[in-house]
Amino acid sequence: MIPFTKMQGNGNDFIVLDNMSGQYTAEFLSKAAVAFCRRRQSLGADGVLVAETSSDADFTMRLFNADGSEGEMCGNGARCIARYAFEKNIAGRTQRFSTLAGIMEAEVDSPFVDLRMGTVSLNGGWFNRPLTVAGETFPASFLRVGVPHAVLFCEAEPPRERMVQVGRELRHDRNLFPDGANVNFVFGDGEATIRSVTYERGVEDLTDSCGTGSTASAICRLLRNGRPSRPGAVVDVINPGGVNTVTLSFGQDGMTVEASLKGRTVIVAEGFLTEESE
Repeated sequence: MIPFTKMQGNGNDFIVLDNMSGQYTAEFLSKAAVAFCRRRQSLGADGVLVAETSSDADFTMRLFNADGSEGEMCGNGARCIARYAFEKNIAGRTQRFSTLAGIMEAEVDSPFVDLRMGTVSLNGGWFNRPLTVAGETFPASFLRVGVPHAVLFCEAEPPRERMVQVGRELRHDRNLFPDGANVNFVFGDGEATIRSVTYERGVEDLTDSCGTGSTASAICRLLRNGRPSRPGAVVDVINPGGVNTVTLSFGQDGMTVEASLKGRTVIVAEGFLTEESE
């Protein structure tokens, strides 16, 4: 019997496990993610979040995707595990935690969590290029926000099956993205409010929300007209599962962005996973 907490951030849902005592190995967690994330056959989730000890922060966040791969970072997942750590007395309202993408800082005001994602480098990214995929050409950008993100701009929201087709093909284009990439479809004419739908690698489908995808979408939308003239901006990113508020502050060098992500978290259920669910 494995104790769990089920959480979601704007529809991006996770099974959260406490591994502060180190009882679960990485091999076990990878296999558990594949087994437990199956919808209709098990508990179902986009991924498994794991809280572990850290030598230089309050705790360590690990993310295992539904396909068993370990992810570097997930914005909505990070918000959820920050709320979890606060509720379980692992960390306080103000906290620092380790991820494979670096140290994250969070402020918990239940049910909301404001996640400071640190400095996003624009070096190594590319912006406002035409990109042809599945027979269609999109204005596109690419950058890393903890994980790699391709951002495709659309005049209107494409049909779901079309986004899955394009996302799946582009996500596996190793010539463009050696590590794979999440694919974000952005539509809407504004800068203060945009809409974004994300095809997530590891989940291998569209998700209701993506925190790092919302951040990447907001940055790339502001860069469509060149470097922003104002240093700071707040962008409400509407995902199918809810709104992520992204606050951005561009560095004077024009090549760095300080980013934070705020949104609601929900503790859905707590209980025990049984061997039959594996």
